[in-house]
Amino acid sequence: MLLLLPSAPVEGGELRLMRSVLISLQRVQAASNTEQESLDLPPGARPALYCSNKCTHLNWCQLWCAYPSNTPTHCLVSNIFVMPNYQETNMADALTCHTTRPTDLATNAIITAGTQHSWFPLRVKENLIDGFYNYEIDYCITTKPSNSDRWFTLDFGQPKCFQHVILYVQNGAAHLRFRNVQVRVSNVTAVTPPADFAAYDLFGEFPGTASSGQVVEMKSAKPVCARFVTGHMLYHYQSAYFTVCHVEVF
Repeated sequence: MLLLLPSAPVEGGELRLMRSVLISLQRVQAASNTEQESLDLPPGARPALYCSNKCTHLNWCQLWCAYPSNTPTHCLVSNIFVMPNYQETNMADALTCHTTRPTDLATNAIITAGTQHSWFPLRVKENLIDGFYNYEIDYCITTKPSNSDRWFTLDFGQPKCFQHVILYVQNGAAHLRFRNVQVRVSNVTAVTPPADFAAYDLFGEFPGTASSGQVVEMKSAKPVCARFVTGHMLYHYQSAYFTVCHVEVF
């Protein structure tokens, strides 16, 4: 569901696009930056409008919820990323929230990647396609540091059209974990990674050294249609493993 809600405290304010998503209340409350307050509104006031306004005026807010959903008594605002096509597994306390994130293709895609680093057992490749990110390092993916392992591939099953690929960098040691990264796309049969990635079309590249928490956005001037999207770190320093924390394709 799409909502266009006024972003000013009164009706007639600037409209902001929000998308509904089901997510566990416990998951939202456990996030690193979540504010909760009781709603004490005058008769006839709209809790959804109040919570939306609160989120809009906080530059870090990505998600808001008015709960319980039927007769809201509380408002939650949070910095967590929840994609509109996120699939909640804990439905016992799931509630309808509203996210600023776009519906994207990375969420629920098929993913393959280089060998996961054994030091970081929670940093699995599936973290990039689950539609959820809360800035914690264990929600990233980290590969082994060999040249043959610093990559990932998203498979959408069939060609899909998009203009943006956004990569979110980890909060520490980013200068070693994310640098000289290329994103390539293709409609042809999957190739041998990463040796044959050069056969794919270059969508964008990040030739420098990332800073902690950096957001790397690559944008095409016109829509590109592709089945496969690859991310590949070309920096060949022996101890540099590849870490990506969140990916959006839309």
